[in-house]
Amino acid sequence: MGNPAEHESAATTFDTEIKRTNVPAAVRERIWGRSAARCVLCSKWLVDETEFWHAIPTGQIAHNIAAENGPKAPRGDSKLSSKQRAEEANLLLLCGDCHRKIDSSALKDKFTVQFLTDKKNEHESWVRDVTNFARLRPAIVIRMTGTIRGTRSPATKEQIGEALREAGLTGMHADSRTGLFDITTYDDESDSWTWAAARKQIDMQVQKAHEAIAAGDASVLAVFALAPIPMLIHLGAELDDKTETVLFRRDRSDAPDAWTWTAPVRAPYTFQVEASCADAEATDVVAFVDVTASVDVARVPAQLAGAPSVRLLVTEGASSEAIASRVDLVSFAAAWRELLSTVERQWPRVERLHILAAVPGTAAVTMGRHRMRGAHPTFVLYQHHGKGIDEAVMEVAG
Repeated sequence: MGNPAEHESAATTFDTEIKRTNVPAAVRERIWGRSAARCVLCSKWLVDETEFWHAIPTGQIAHNIAAENGPKAPRGDSKLSSKQRAEEANLLLLCGDCHRKIDSSALKDKFTVQFLTDKKNEHESWVRDVTNFARLRPAIVIRMTGTIRGTRSPATKEQIGEALREAGLTGMHADSRTGLFDITTYDDESDSWTWAAARKQIDMQVQKAHEAIAAGDASVLAVFALAPIPMLIHLGAELDDKTETVLFRRDRSDAPDAWTWTAPVRAPYTFQVEASCADAEATDVVAFVDVTASVDVARVPAQLAGAPSVRLLVTEGASSEAIASRVDLVSFAAAWRELLSTVERQWPRVERLHILAAVPGTAAVTMGRHRMRGAHPTFVLYQHHGKGIDEAVMEVAG
């Protein structure tokens, strides 16, 4: 039969009436299978499981090019025969609401043959990808959402699913131990108790994730985190770098692929470390991390004004796009480890590393993950409120 959209341009009005041909049961079964019991347009689950004894399918088999060619038939003007209109290529699985929409005369210009063909192919391709369990590795998903300047932007389950698929992973299973671990803070970042509450949640949920890893439920952690920088660094420290961890970057959009990494279109950004003169007796060192912006020295609290410092910066200049791909993040991680080595080498007596950072979420988590327990100094984490001196709000010790 071919693609129904190929016949739309050749559509013409026929004198011969085309009457509806019933869709064979075997074709119906294949349409349900190819769509995984979900609506092609809105992805609604099309099985009612509220009945005690059995589940009830609620989906409807819809025609792209109409089953008939009458004057009121949506998209009915076509060369296709009645039998061809009842074949798989011309049929799609929809919920009742979407079925009514595509057949509405008021929306006929939107729901064209080409549009529905593309949506059907896209949905069925997605089903094949996400059910290819031989290729997709199971992952334990950690989603962290905090309030940033009064707003919260959690990753939706649709966005998480799309990002996992792109990364060759699968997750969010029904089992509570291997499903989605949520860390959510609702308090404003200016409230003093916010940080202790966040620490408690992070520690509890990461511990559960580590237990699932130890039990062999999965070997990969998938992290979708958007929260104040100190919380993200603490999250990274609790995750550590012993378990394979995939971090996902939030793009500035609400699209389904908002959390997928972009493919590299340039050489990775490079980073460099600059340090002030060594003072072997120093116990406090200030670390400036300039990725998305440059951190002004004036933001340092007065008691640290004379402390030695080290700075990590983007060689090409601070930019919101400095970590736009996975290779950029790898490059940043190497530079951060170099900064920690520099601190250890130049200030052997250091006890506290005071961190003032302007970095994206993935970089903040990476900073925490590469802290070595018992080897690196305590991380004192600062929050910038947009003006004045930064405030120490969390510590990562031990």
